[in-house]
Amino acid sequence: MMLLTIGACSSSDDEEGQGNGVDKKPAMLAIYVYSPERAAARQTEETRGDVGGVDVSKAAEGEIRSLQLWIYEHESGNDVGYLSTEEVTSLNTGEGATYQIPVSDEFAANKPKVDVYVQANVKAANCGVGKLNEGTTRDALMTGAKITMDYFGLSPLTIEVPTDGLPMAGKLTMQPVVGDAPALRVGDMDGVSTVALTRAVSKLRFVFAKTKNQPTVSITSIKINEGMIPEVEYFFDETQPLTYNTSAGELLLPAINDIAETTDPTDFIYFNQDAQEYEDLIDAAANKQEPEKPEVTVRGPIYLRESDKQLAGTISYTINGGAEQTVDFQMQQAGDFLRNHTWIVYAYYVGTGSLQVQTVYVKNWEIKTMNYEFFNW
Repeated sequence: MMLLTIGACSSSDDEEGQGNGVDKKPAMLAIYVYSPERAAARQTEETRGDVGGVDVSKAAEGEIRSLQLWIYEHESGNDVGYLSTEEVTSLNTGEGATYQIPVSDEFAANKPKVDVYVQANVKAANCGVGKLNEGTTRDALMTGAKITMDYFGLSPLTIEVPTDGLPMAGKLTMQPVVGDAPALRVGDMDGVSTVALTRAVSKLRFVFAKTKNQPTVSITSIKINEGMIPEVEYFFDETQPLTYNTSAGELLLPAINDIAETTDPTDFIYFNQDAQEYEDLIDAAANKQEPEKPEVTVRGPIYLRESDKQLAGTISYTINGGAEQTVDFQMQQAGDFLRNHTWIVYAYYVGTGSLQVQTVYVKNWEIKTMNYEFFNW
């Protein structure tokens, strides 16, 4: 565990030092922050997802590059402390870090319950947020900590991890404070409370295949239905009203003039495998090198704001240059695209009839079991 201390002193410190010649240590409040990712290495994650746990496919998906933390008194909303740091090495190795923040003597004496809010990789460049800093009130944080409509939406698509990383967030409310100055902690007498960071976006991939020696199958467009993706995602406040995309959004992905061919495309249908086994099956088929050819064509990942809707859409395609046809896809249930989840749409052509579609809600990207409902808190 890494221990990080943000040093500061108050006027009372100076007065005490002047009075007796002994420096008084400022009261420090400790909080433990944990990321379920190990960005530096491939790992398997045990999760509450329908199909199990899956490795982070890209190290950058789990990497923390910056961190901000706010602590407020639960009842009054008064500011307790703030931290902004890029010292996040231990978070990227799965060890977590205990951050210590200086607090006032009055707070140390009264020890009121607190609310803790943490966000990582949240910048104007990747989320569109305004200035959030040590002067941000709790109310302002509730409305200001968010992903705006120009980021991680249907247009433009986010198909690469941004330079600032994928946004993450975590919170704890009504937390007790224990200990005696100068050493306080958020938690109880048994240990420090843990804020677990969770990616604020979800991931979508489309996979295509056809039987060998069949006509050309071209994918002409993929659309998400209207009313599926919120225009704004709030990290911490579930009370904010939401509006959704008002028209179908076409996913502007590289064209597929002819999907990959394989001996039997039904080999890539999900049949109750372990989640990681299924992901490995898809990845291995997509990444075959010469003299072999890929057996599936993959489009994505696409990183999108979370949604509590039952995501649905349409794939348009042609067979051998004929008339354009469509096939619908839909999640198994509403809630399968909450933040930090992955969804695969597999469409295949066996040589007769239409393109067949299977949707697989693969996993939740986190190790720790989280009991939140719609994560748009």
